Amino acid sequence: MSSPISFRLLPDPDVFDDLKRTLERVNKACNAARTRILAGKVTGKAELKSIVKEEMDKFKLPATLSTAASDRVSASLTKQKFGAYQSLVFPPASVKWPSSDRVNVPTAGGKRTIRVYVAPGRGSLRPPLEGKPTALVFRNGEFELVDATPIVSDEPVSVLPWERD
Repeated sequence: MSSPISFRLLPDPDVFDDLKRTLERVNKACNAARTRILAGKVTGKAELKSIVKEEMDKFKLPATLSTAASDRVSASLTKQKFGAYQSLVFPPASVKWPSSDRVNVPTAGGKRTIRVYVAPGRGSLRPPLEGKPTALVFRNGEFELVDATPIVSDEPVSVLPWERD
């Protein structure tokens, strides 16, 4: 199988710290919401979203991250808790590409414009992640944006590209 489309981010040190804080706080808020939902045996989508929003507010996270957090909490109710730097999938409308080498990403500190590494042979084409669900992934001490379009297969649960064997 081919590897998913990804772009390495080149954040300034303060933006790097903001991205790390964002993942930490979103994952803590999602774990808190998940615990409340499981303890309260919540099954309704509206109540789930409300609980997630309350937890996001407690962690002083922007509303733009609520949809992504609600989706991941809903999907995680039968799985383990979230790790400190576990990836976060943004809906297509959350990530904007003002140019081929810059991207606007929502963070705990608000929207941030971040430089993106573009391979020299790529030219000035628009990134192919525009209009797709995009995951903020932290691995090997670097941040990447990865195409998070679920792969439809015969498996009972859709598999995200970076979770494949």
